[in-house]
Amino acid sequence: MELLPLAERVKSVAAGDGRWIIPVAEPAATVVIARPSGSGFEVLLMQRSSTMAFAPNMAVFPGGRVDPQDHEHPDPFLACAIREVGEEVGLELTALIALDHWITPEVEPMRYDVHFYLSLVDEHVQGALVTTEADTMLWLTPGRAHARSLDGSLPMLRPTQVTLAELNLSKDLDQLSQFARTRNIAPRLPRPVLEHSGEIRWDLVNGHTGELIATNVGRAKQETSGSHD
Repeated sequence: MELLPLAERVKSVAAGDGRWIIPVAEPAATVVIARPSGSGFEVLLMQRSSTMAFAPNMAVFPGGRVDPQDHEHPDPFLACAIREVGEEVGLELTALIALDHWITPEVEPMRYDVHFYLSLVDEHVQGALVTTEADTMLWLTPGRAHARSLDGSLPMLRPTQVTLAELNLSKDLDQLSQFARTRNIAPRLPRPVLEHSGEIRWDLVNGHTGELIATNVGRAKQETSGSHD
C-alpha cells in the first residue's frame, strides 16, 4: 500500500474508511540493563545503524522481534528478551523483571507490540556490541541519555525517551527495582489526533481497551517512521 501522508493516515484510522489499513503489531521484547555507577546507575543503549529500515540512527535498548524458537518457551516475550540480549550485546541474563509495555502507533507502517524488561547487573558488567544492526554501544545515566534525546545528539523514539525519564526518578538500583516490581503495567499506545486547526495532537491510550491515559503528550523526534506531512 502507498504510504499516505501522516495527516491522511490519522484521518483514515479515525474514520475507519480503509484507506489506511492498520498493520499488525509484531510481538517483540526489549531489555533495560542497569548497572551501578558513581552517579547512581547507568543503562545500556545501542545506536542503530543508518541502514536499518526501522528507526535508523535511533538509540534503543537491546531487543527485537519474537522468533518462532521463542514460542517453544512458556513465555515467548521473556525468551525473546533473553535471546536478543545475547545476540546483540553478548550478555547472558537470567532474572528479568517486567517493566513496561508499548505498542507502536496505528499510523506507523512498521509496528511492534513490545514488552519491556529490567535486568540489574553488577558494576563490572560491560557487554560488547556483537550485532550488525547497531554501530555504537553506550552506558549512560538515564538523566544524561534523556537530556541528549532532547538536544538531538542522541535521537530516540518516544517509548525509549519516556522510559529514560521514568528511570531517572530512581536514585539507585534498589529504588529502581522497587519501582519496577510495584508499578501497574498497561499497554501504552501513542495515538495521533487531527485537530480542527490541522495540527496533530498526540495522546496516550491503553492499547487493549482504548482508555485515555494522557492527552497532548508531545512527540519525540521522528515519532513516526513515515511521512511527517
